[in-house]
Amino acid sequence: MPATFKLYHDGSVQFIDSRVTGAVSFAHVTDLHLPGVPREGWPSRYRQAIQWWNVEMRFPDRAMGGLLDEISEAGVDVVFFGGDVLDYYDAGAAEHVVELCRQRGLTPRFQLGNHDYENEYVRFVTHEFDADVFAENSRRLCEHWRMPGIEYMFDVGGVRFLSLSIEYIWGLEEGGRGVVSDAQADWLIEQLNHDGPIVIFHHIPFALPTLTPRLQQIWDGKLACISEDDNGRRIREAVAHNSNVLGVFVGHAHLRSEDPLGQTWQFMNGPAHLGEWRYVKISAEEPPKSLNIAGVPAVGQQ
Repeated sequence: MPATFKLYHDGSVQFIDSRVTGAVSFAHVTDLHLPGVPREGWPSRYRQAIQWWNVEMRFPDRAMGGLLDEISEAGVDVVFFGGDVLDYYDAGAAEHVVELCRQRGLTPRFQLGNHDYENEYVRFVTHEFDADVFAENSRRLCEHWRMPGIEYMFDVGGVRFLSLSIEYIWGLEEGGRGVVSDAQADWLIEQLNHDGPIVIFHHIPFALPTLTPRLQQIWDGKLACISEDDNGRRIREAVAHNSNVLGVFVGHAHLRSEDPLGQTWQFMNGPAHLGEWRYVKISAEEPPKSLNIAGVPAVGQQ
């Protein structure tokens, strides 16, 4: 049967699934765009560009500590960083995020967005996908973030989580697009055979009818989504028609949105550099009035 959930005003979600014996919760964080750490290591050639984006993003390094404190207080099982944690590849910044999570007792999981693996030249000069840069820096990030590969799965409390990092191609007439390889499409479709609740993460969203008009406003009439080629359609249809998929969690557009996707929904996050993140709970219990506090407001007798 289709996923059943309650959406709260702040974007929090509780899925109801009787197959989960104990509640599972996670934080979904995207689009932090952290610059290099430490600041003194910024290359002189790119310093002005890095600082421009740092100001534009309202100083992600300042937002990150408070955001992780909020997530720690929520007591989640996992914090999932769903891409563009980094504004460009920087080893110090990659390790800094891991260390901040360790200090707070958080269990982090990561995937790549379209900026995490870029070097400074690609990020600030060419703005075009470079396969060699992608291969090398993806390998490094897998080491920094203990990822077994750019697509992988993990289980928490009976829930199967799938992470798919998608190449993002710039320099096209229609704008950028996420490109899913044959191997990635085959992998995801095979994983969907899992007989239990499934949550999917990929940074680049599917282009959905309720979302595309707003994306076109942001991207000057273009769509920055997963390509509508054979593989893009294959995985979208496979996800949309799989009743075990609770939700698909994406980012990239710096916009919060919730959109129907067949029997499930696509949940897009607002940007972490503005302090936004999404709390998600999966439980067999009916959702409460609030996920922040138990019970209901009560008034005593006169």
